[in-house]
Amino acid sequence: MTTIVEDRFAEESLTVEKGSNPAGGPVLTIHGFPSSSHDWSKVLGGLEKQHSEVVLFDMIGFGLSDKPVDHEYSIMEQADIAEELLKKLKITQVHLLSHDYGDTVALELLARFNQKTTNLKILSLCLSNGGIFPETNFPRPSQKLLTIPYLGAVLCRLSFYGAFKRGLGEVFGVNTQPTESEFRDFYSAILHNSGYIINYKLLGYIAERSQHKERWVGSLQQTDIPVHMIYGPSDPVNPSVFIGHYKKTVPKHGITVLPAEISHYPQWEAPMEFLKAYTSFQKQLSVK
Repeated sequence: MTTIVEDRFAEESLTVEKGSNPAGGPVLTIHGFPSSSHDWSKVLGGLEKQHSEVVLFDMIGFGLSDKPVDHEYSIMEQADIAEELLKKLKITQVHLLSHDYGDTVALELLARFNQKTTNLKILSLCLSNGGIFPETNFPRPSQKLLTIPYLGAVLCRLSFYGAFKRGLGEVFGVNTQPTESEFRDFYSAILHNSGYIINYKLLGYIAERSQHKERWVGSLQQTDIPVHMIYGPSDPVNPSVFIGHYKKTVPKHGITVLPAEISHYPQWEAPMEFLKAYTSFQKQLSVK
């Protein structure tokens, strides 16, 4: 994995921000599909107040990282790279903060921690609006099309800004849409290194979630580390049926349900409410 980290992480795809709370320890942020670590920009200042360091990186295939065409992307590999990255940064214990696709990467890291197959110590895990339960996750029609063999590759090459904006806008709340400039920023991350060509390959995670359900959901059920979910309830990908299923499946872990208008990108749509929930979770850790 060292080769992948050295060769496929452009310097600009990794940022380590110095925090103002040494006692809070470092946090690794893990972004979602189809975006990048830019997703955390609206809550970065708040995270710096909570932690000693905030590590932001673009996973392979995303943002400013390498996007090889002849490559099989997987959640397992993303977790491998995250581990190696932290090792290179000499971080041996860390809090995890994840969203969407990143939730699944975080669950693989959690499974390794539970099974003692990693030297990384996970201090806490905060998830947000991800398809951690296949039965309550409903990929968008455009995503389903992209998973069809051959058709997905063709559709990716035909993609254009208008279609991207419409698709991304569908997973934001009606009153919490990005500005035109923000939509353009999201799109520029996909255009970088011609990432739009390989988006269909990244969507293999949908099948992986079902394939590894026992391992990843099991990791949540079995772990003793503090876990919390911050959830926007207007999410069409993970609709509100998720709330009851989460409470039933992992009853020992907490969940903060944000105001009704907040959708799939809570850290972007409601950064102050998101930080309030995250800060409350972190304060509970210091009390224990």
